[in-house]
Amino acid sequence: MSFFYLFLSGLAYSLAFAPYDYKFLIIVSFITLFYVLDGISTKKNRLLYLFLFSIIFHLFGISWISHSLTTFGSMADISSFVVTLIIIIIVSLPYALVGLFYKKIYKYNFINLMFIAAIFIVAEYIKSFIFGGFPWLLVGYSQNESVFNFIYPIFGNYAVGYLIILFSGIIYRAIRSKSISYLTTSFFFLFVYFFDQPVNLNEENINQSNSIAITIYQPNIYPNEAYEKINHSKIIARYNQILQDNRSSNLVIFPETILPIVFDKKNSLFDKFQSLTSDSNALVTGLFTKDNKHYFNSMVLFSNSIDYYDKRKLVPFGEYTPWYDLLIGLSNLLEIPLSNLHHGKDNKKELSIGNVNILPMICFESAFPRLIDSRSENEIIINISNDSWFGKTLAPHQHLQINQIRALEFNRYILRATNTGISAVIDNKGRLIDHIENDTVGTINAQIPTAMRLSFYSQYGDIFILMLIFLSLTLRGFNRISDHYE
Repeated sequence: MSFFYLFLSGLAYSLAFAPYDYKFLIIVSFITLFYVLDGISTKKNRLLYLFLFSIIFHLFGISWISHSLTTFGSMADISSFVVTLIIIIIVSLPYALVGLFYKKIYKYNFINLMFIAAIFIVAEYIKSFIFGGFPWLLVGYSQNESVFNFIYPIFGNYAVGYLIILFSGIIYRAIRSKSISYLTTSFFFLFVYFFDQPVNLNEENINQSNSIAITIYQPNIYPNEAYEKINHSKIIARYNQILQDNRSSNLVIFPETILPIVFDKKNSLFDKFQSLTSDSNALVTGLFTKDNKHYFNSMVLFSNSIDYYDKRKLVPFGEYTPWYDLLIGLSNLLEIPLSNLHHGKDNKKELSIGNVNILPMICFESAFPRLIDSRSENEIIINISNDSWFGKTLAPHQHLQINQIRALEFNRYILRATNTGISAVIDNKGRLIDHIENDTVGTINAQIPTAMRLSFYSQYGDIFILMLIFLSLTLRGFNRISDHYE
């Protein structure tokens, strides 16, 4: 029976995220998980159950990896499932860490509940760094447009995740212990969670006088069409027409890797990109670029001159092969063109149009807030992506949700252009101002304010949650020492 409840816990966890957005189920998931773990007597079995919990919610949440490997990686169904399962096992390993420290929650005091929340967030941190990092389905991502909205620009996504786990533990302990203090705290939290409106701070800090006119184009071109050389001229003609039709926009944005060819200034295919742009009518698009030795996945800015940002966080086995010499065989199995790209430099050159700085995020990079270097009040974030690799799966919805959290954290508008969806204008409060649905051709035109105050999180990052984790671990240590000498 315990495995059945574990299964329900993993399912509830996955349903809390986009596109389902049953946000409260993340709390139900943890309450159920605590119930299951409290019924297990050995550390070994708790470790196993936490590992299985992670595998379950990842199987529900990121099965789109298998779709991509099958559809575009030329892998057989069984092979793609095996590779996906291996990935899930790797990203699930940090969650087993919680099992090493877990004790029965209904016997826990508040300090111990803080400790459990901290250990879960440590597991998420490890997941975000291990083998390059895969920070997907983090607890905090489930709570955009909720009462936690005011937390994101101050303390960030991990802090929201910590609070969700902590309050889930409080509610569970209230149910089990019938403690008046825990019941009161639980009632207050649930009342605020369900009946209060999302809190958005500093709404007045937007300077409407500083704005730019933008156009986002979603072509709805899938890889099988883009990789046919015979289609290249026709595809570029479509982009040229959009650029011509939107000469009044200060900035036109096309998606990531619009064609699987390397950009060269001498290539006549891109002549109109250069002739139709200027400092007041700029273009941002995704193209492959090359230096003397390496190929890059780049964001290219066409204005009076041409500037580049090279993607720094590449997708393992999709864009590059870790330990290339040893694993070249596996890379060949996937048969993904240009799958051994080079990482961009951390000391990247800034992109800008006029006095507006562009904070670039190419696809997968939006899941890594530490890559966003926000330093001035006149900035926009641009996320170009090619989610066509994942088709009509959960991935584009989850990716959009991550971008909404980034907008909240950094108090910045995000302009998101994708090949097949979901393209969007996201305001600095994480709200969708406009968007184009998946598998649709479309254009977004909007006037975007650019002058907004730097958020606390953009200046200090995860320092608060790291201090809170340290405090939780320290208090737990003192608590154990105290218990030992009683």
